[in-house]
Amino acid sequence: MICYNIFMTGKTHRTIGLAFGVGYFLISAKPEYQPATLFAVVGASYLGSLIPDADDAGADIWHTIPLGHSVGKISDPFLKHRNISHSLVGVGVYTIIVYTLLRAMPSYWAISIFPVLISSAIAYLSHLLADAFTVEGIPIFWPWKRNFGLPPKPFDGARIETGKWFENLLVFPLANILLLVLIFSNWQKIKELILK
Repeated sequence: MICYNIFMTGKTHRTIGLAFGVGYFLISAKPEYQPATLFAVVGASYLGSLIPDADDAGADIWHTIPLGHSVGKISDPFLKHRNISHSLVGVGVYTIIVYTLLRAMPSYWAISIFPVLISSAIAYLSHLLADAFTVEGIPIFWPWKRNFGLPPKPFDGARIETGKWFENLLVFPLANILLLVLIFSNWQKIKELILK
């Protein structure tokens, strides 16, 4: 029996999430001094791109946070991968949690809540979109247990097998190129956002 890895890898999710989350902010932000917001956008996009896989003990998110490896192993028996976290319900729950955390931050940090929230949600959604292109698809309408994927049936044979040549030699490098293009094409704006 051949067993394929059917989940997109963390490195690809991280790069795609940063490209889309930070990209949204760079395109929509006014070119004015707001370094705290920019750094919060980067951090929130990073976490948003990985958090849907928190239901997998071996996921990159658990290697990112302190004591994450232990927490991941403890939570593993209770969570099934690609369940609520890969659905619209998961997006809603995540967005509410991030909004609550951002509201709790002191105002003197000067973090604009909505750009960070939107960037983080975009990064989360980019994770779901990327996983929709994999062999398994995602349960976007959870608790309905049917998985949906792109392309839909009868073209589902064209979906990505994670960790294989297509992801490693095409998807991941293209995501990195997109991220670099966003950074370099907005370099002047980035300098205006972080330097007075």
